[in-house]
Amino acid sequence: MSNDSAHPSRTDAESDYSVLAAFTNGSLRLLADLLIVSLWVLFLTLLFLETAWPRWAFYALLLVGVGGYVSVTAEWLD
Repeated sequence: MSNDSAHPSRTDAESDYSVLAAFTNGSLRLLADLLIVSLWVLFLTLLFLETAWPRWAFYALLLVGVGGYVSVTAEWLD
């Protein structure tokens, strides 16, 4: 059996607001992630074009950078 009085029901307006807030927060997070990863790729591309370092090092730093970003920001999710 469940105790319904322990979980008050939400009104339609509260439910709509929470869905909108979740969508907005998710969209902003996605745009921020896209911007940060794009800037990392741009930085590495310009650096490696200027210095002519080997291609394998580019991909290694690309994976390490994106993997490090994901591992740090994964804890920020609710």
